[in-house]
Amino acid sequence: MHTTGLISCVWHESSLILRRIIPYLVWPGLLGISGLFAALLLNQNLGVGNVLLATLFFSLACMGLLEALMPFRRDWRGNRREWLSNGIYFLLNGLNGNLAKVVAAVIAIGLAPEQTGVPLLIAVPAAVLIGSFTAYWWHRLGHRFALLWRLHGVHHVPEKLFMFNNNTVHFLDLLISGILTTLPLLVLGFSEQAIAIALFLGNFQGFFNHLNVDARMGILGYLFMGPEHHRFHHSQRTEEALNFGSELAIWDQLFGTFLYRPGGQPVRIGISQPNEFPEDVELLQSFLYPFRR
Repeated sequence: MHTTGLISCVWHESSLILRRIIPYLVWPGLLGISGLFAALLLNQNLGVGNVLLATLFFSLACMGLLEALMPFRRDWRGNRREWLSNGIYFLLNGLNGNLAKVVAAVIAIGLAPEQTGVPLLIAVPAAVLIGSFTAYWWHRLGHRFALLWRLHGVHHVPEKLFMFNNNTVHFLDLLISGILTTLPLLVLGFSEQAIAIALFLGNFQGFFNHLNVDARMGILGYLFMGPEHHRFHHSQRTEEALNFGSELAIWDQLFGTFLYRPGGQPVRIGISQPNEFPEDVELLQSFLYPFRR
């Protein structure tokens, strides 16, 4: 009996320790396994674009599995109608993202110098830094001005956060954001590979920030964004709806919009006046809303 009790006690303590550690392993674990998956595909000579697309789908599958196994809040799980509408958004956003790249490339014709030839280990972090700066300001302005809020507010309608409702974005909001993120990188001469990897990391982080999992950043939360930051960004309380960055915390810290309460969550998320926008599952109405008086 004594031995059995000792084993039970050790098992119980070990389980408690694991429960405390696992939340801090979610982000590095997802990045690590996604990086390994990408490395394996690169050996198959599939091309960087195809590898990044496949890796994004793999990452989303891993995130979806985590949400199913260890949800942060069970009442934040998406229902069938929400998954369907977000699936449609996902397909449309993919087309929209490609359109943004084309528009940015057309604008950059005659402006872009020859590609710099800077090694990817330097070029990718630099591209993320520059791209996240323009994305930060577009996002922040979307909360500041009423006209832009009619676009961006569509994203804030859901009253729950889960990985796939990262897709709930008005097409014009996403298009302009994509152009503003990509254009400076083209004009500065970043290689196609560096831009593609930087955009992939931005997409990865966008889905991760909405993850309905108790994923904690710890001390890294002062450098990088995560679900702990983004839940407060979706708060109905204006004083909490900060954290406009997606990948990096540096711009929010620099411009005074950083809020980090490790392990915390807002009382309510969504829009304080629910009838201000169409429901998040009403795709056509959401599409038309910014153009109506």
